[in-house]
Amino acid sequence: MKKVPLWARLLACLLLIILLSVFGIKYLEGYSFLDALWFTVVSLTAVGYGDIVPVTPAGKIFTMIFTLFGIGFVLYVFGTGFAVIVEGRLSEVLGRQSMQRKISKLDNHIIICGAGRVGRQVVERFQHDKIPFVVIENDESVVREMREQGILVLEGDATADSTLIEAGIHRARGLIATLPSDADNVFITLTCKELNPGIKVAARASREDSESKLMRAGADKVIAPEAIGGRRLAISILKPATVEFVDTILHDHRTEIEIEEIVVLSESPLVNKSIRESRILDKTGTLIIAIKREDEFIGVPRADEEIRANDLLIAIGTGEQLTKLEAYAGGNAVKEV
Repeated sequence: MKKVPLWARLLACLLLIILLSVFGIKYLEGYSFLDALWFTVVSLTAVGYGDIVPVTPAGKIFTMIFTLFGIGFVLYVFGTGFAVIVEGRLSEVLGRQSMQRKISKLDNHIIICGAGRVGRQVVERFQHDKIPFVVIENDESVVREMREQGILVLEGDATADSTLIEAGIHRARGLIATLPSDADNVFITLTCKELNPGIKVAARASREDSESKLMRAGADKVIAPEAIGGRRLAISILKPATVEFVDTILHDHRTEIEIEEIVVLSESPLVNKSIRESRILDKTGTLIIAIKREDEFIGVPRADEEIRANDLLIAIGTGEQLTKLEAYAGGNAVKEV
């Protein structure tokens, strides 16, 4: 059962007191309803014009009791209401200022434009991976909810330069445009590339013909959730175990298995060695499932595939194993597992 807010309960009590007073005075003094209501209001507000006064002993006693308790309650109601309004607004202002200070300190973070169904999935993943990010959302209720959860969020228009600047676009390393409108995502991509040409942009496309427009606008990656969802539904029927395994790796936070991208630095002992010679599996426990070399992808590389400087290794393993591979690829010594 939903809890009744304090202001509603206080208002109900105040109305009850007024009604009791009106009918009490009307019965004891024989006033009309309007006169009884007038007498009640001027008594509660301590105005006391004196044009209507009780004349019977019972009416006088009733009025004294009612005035003592009624005025005290009215003062309490108005005092409590004022405090709730002031404290609520003050808390909201202070909370917004605190969040803006935190956002101003972010560096090398990611900006998420839109907190709808797709944006929420991105937020959950970044929270799990402890990736610094800030959300831009124009729905006040969503903004309030995310702030209560401790998520850094700005209320505003993600297509506006001022909002992107406030979100730290010049310091950000990436931006994800997840707004439902493809036109808005194109505009965001154009704007953020103008403000920060080196930023990486991933954008959502609802329509197939929007993908090319987003790429021309400067998006580094365009994702069509509907198309991906359709393909996964088909594969889930044809190859259910495969889909279950991929879902476990990507979405089950309880599993230890992860997929990671690791860059091979020039000083790494892996450079100019084949996968067999590097003994990556023996030394780190990870399995190389693909290599990205410039714009080329080498899927399921052979054992004699030579690793080169600046190669991007796509590996699978536990978090600890992937950390060892990252150290190995960076040039640090790695103990054998």
